[in-house]
Amino acid sequence: MKAHHAYSLLKSAPLVASLMMGSVGTSALAAELGTITIATQLDLLTLNSSKNVTGWHRWVYRNIYDPLITLDENNEIKPALATSWERIADNTWRFKLREGIKFQNGEPFKAEAVKLWIDEGKKADSQARGSLALITEAKVVDDHTLDIVTDGPVAYFIDTIADRMSALPPAYYKQVGAQEFGLKPVGTGPYKFVSWRRGDRIVLESNPEYWGGAPKADGVVFWVVPDASARAAAVLNGEATLGTAIAPLEAPRFESSATARISASEGGNRPIWGGMMMNRPIFQDRRVREAVNLAVNRQAIVDRLLRGYGKPMGQLCATSMYCYDPAIGPMPYDPAKAKSLLQEAGVKDMSITLHAPQGPVAQANELTQIIAANLKQVGFNVSIRIDEASQFSAKLYDFDNKGKDVGDLFIYFYQGGPGSETTIRSLTNSKGNWNWQYYHDAQVDAYWDQAQKSFDQGPRQEALQKLSAKVRADVPWLFLYEPLSVWAVSNKIAWKARADDQIIIQDMGPAEK
Repeated sequence: MKAHHAYSLLKSAPLVASLMMGSVGTSALAAELGTITIATQLDLLTLNSSKNVTGWHRWVYRNIYDPLITLDENNEIKPALATSWERIADNTWRFKLREGIKFQNGEPFKAEAVKLWIDEGKKADSQARGSLALITEAKVVDDHTLDIVTDGPVAYFIDTIADRMSALPPAYYKQVGAQEFGLKPVGTGPYKFVSWRRGDRIVLESNPEYWGGAPKADGVVFWVVPDASARAAAVLNGEATLGTAIAPLEAPRFESSATARISASEGGNRPIWGGMMMNRPIFQDRRVREAVNLAVNRQAIVDRLLRGYGKPMGQLCATSMYCYDPAIGPMPYDPAKAKSLLQEAGVKDMSITLHAPQGPVAQANELTQIIAANLKQVGFNVSIRIDEASQFSAKLYDFDNKGKDVGDLFIYFYQGGPGSETTIRSLTNSKGNWNWQYYHDAQVDAYWDQAQKSFDQGPRQEALQKLSAKVRADVPWLFLYEPLSVWAVSNKIAWKARADDQIIIQDMGPAEK
């Protein structure tokens, strides 16, 4: 798996990428696939792609909108709306945009559409602002040329925006406003929005005018099925073509099935971790944070809860990421040492709240029960709180009140894989927009600055390794595991799990007969 594909391209500047995308699909193939129904674990918060870049939102977005640049199934950077790009200064990238493209409402695609996406994504109401924090401005050079200026050199910039940055139709957006657009979106992609029944389904239809060739399906339905067992059943009985986030314990149901199969990713793309609220007294002592890590038996979680579909973690970065350091192993399980550290720290009040969202963290109920039991064995008094995803997210982002409604130890995920260093930086940098646990360390900030500015892989890798070692030593996180993505797939289609966890209908085809 290639986690550093873009960096090898960045050794010299200016960088020019000028690969061209070929057309895909045929009208005959669209008839063969018919309607693709995807049973997903979560509904979306918005259909405005500039307002949220989490993975399950991008499952839908990637089929309505086209990205500026994209990743193929091998995690290689490829053109999309942009045909070429080059670094014209240390902090400026120039993109040449594809000509002759129209939005689904007939508006012409021009540079101002990408600028609008960036401007909207950087606003305070956008979840995407963390990913875009390193962008200072977007400048329209001409109708099909756009300059993006970053806050100093950003070596991983191209990886960061791949399959995230897109375009909005300026006239329609101005007419309806951001909120209405989030309910009735318009993109340049192969599928057009039809309807959204909240909590139930999003329906798309093929875009016959798609610039990239005929769409491979007549329609797409994203069907919200919160229960993992029900998602598995939906694929097994033919109600759904694809099922997301299948619980590993459901996998044996597919072993003898003639109608469906399991497809699992090779590496974890949504690492599960625990944030210890360092603005709370109990977690201001490093010994307590280390004790929490030593108390949890993550290998047992991988073996029993994940049925082997996962890898224990002991550092910030998953194995699919460029910043992963193979020299740093998983955190050990040592409850005896955990007890000793807690005794040494002299903690008097061992009561903590363990907090997790239902949906973004698969099997949240079972996972929190296991973690709570491990922590209780070393002396913690643990209460568990499970929230619906949107409620949990609102509490995390309540920076004005210092996350007062977030549990002392919260369990969450981040989107790993290529392009996710911006995410990790935002989670651990003192000024990060996603630094929900209030971890502040000047040396970590300095390592991030070094890594960000270095286009040379040697010094960059050295800075990232030092950063990983420092965070491991500080233990601001409960390092847990990277689950492999487990999907249920109908035998009617040819498709396998991608390394980046994306669902791109244009990747699909009919199964061989």
